Amino acid sequence: MNRRLLRSLSVTAAATAALALALTGCSSNASQGGSAQGGEATGDTIRMGTQPWLGYGQWYVAEDQGFFADNGVKVELSSFNADADVNAALAANRLDMANVGAQAALQFIEQGVDVSIVLMLDSATEADAVLTSSGIQTVEDLKGKKVAFERGATSEILLAEALEGAGMSFDDVSVVESSADKVTPMLLAGRVDAGVTYEPYVSEALASGKGVETLLTAGDYPGLITDVLVVRNDVLDERPDEVREVLASWDEAVAFTEANPDEGRAIIAKGVGSDVADLESAFEGVHYYTLAENRELLTGQYLTETLPTLVKVAKRIGLIETDVDAKSAIRSEFLGE
Repeated sequence: MNRRLLRSLSVTAAATAALALALTGCSSNASQGGSAQGGEATGDTIRMGTQPWLGYGQWYVAEDQGFFADNGVKVELSSFNADADVNAALAANRLDMANVGAQAALQFIEQGVDVSIVLMLDSATEADAVLTSSGIQTVEDLKGKKVAFERGATSEILLAEALEGAGMSFDDVSVVESSADKVTPMLLAGRVDAGVTYEPYVSEALASGKGVETLLTAGDYPGLITDVLVVRNDVLDERPDEVREVLASWDEAVAFTEANPDEGRAIIAKGVGSDVADLESAFEGVHYYTLAENRELLTGQYLTETLPTLVKVAKRIGLIETDVDAKSAIRSEFLGE
């Protein structure tokens, strides 16, 4: 699978720089989707920023199946290849809403971008994992070992939480910085003792026959690696009914894909520019949240436990510098009843 089909959930240094430019009036062009280019997002079309990650794929289903039109809302999907571009476009008010990682949303809020989280989109269960060579059975066994992972991405978040739970930190392991697609080759070659990566690289490692095992997955930390929909607060205040219909369309798309998995996955695969076969393992490792689940979690466990935990992890590893109040980051009044 092309690496651009997978996502890094943090705002990288480049993205942070782009945000700074956007906040002072500069703009960034979309890598794809010319609709995001030009002036501020105005008019009766909701402009949504997305990326070629299957976790955002239900929007393609909603578009393909006419759910947006059925709900009386116009949505224009603008696809970006880089986090920096979609982040800068949102900060510059050239998008109404965007699909981002939860920690990226926290960074938006810390940096003064006036947005709120309104929907949990998806979370990784088996799609993100810590993989080890034989002989490593516990997180404590990683002490002094070479561990490869990508800084500033989902892998760093997952490993940081695992180490913290074992009373350890990055200082207790030998950090080997590596992009996620390089982790499996390094592990198979014996250059590192463990690595953190995601699909399809997890499946490649486990199927290699070289004794690679799963130490833990994102499923051990429910909701920690989560993608969310953020919306500018002026849009939430001025166009609340349209926002509700956008969320309703997502819910219908999730239901459609659950009832018609082959068709739904085919639509998503086409939307992100891949073949269904290439995404099979990745689909199995991702959970899409319904509105009912959002109503329960976004005002419950995610608000009171998961997001505050993510704030602590992101602060501990330097993705954010200050505490971000989870209650101020979430607006749940658009989820319906």
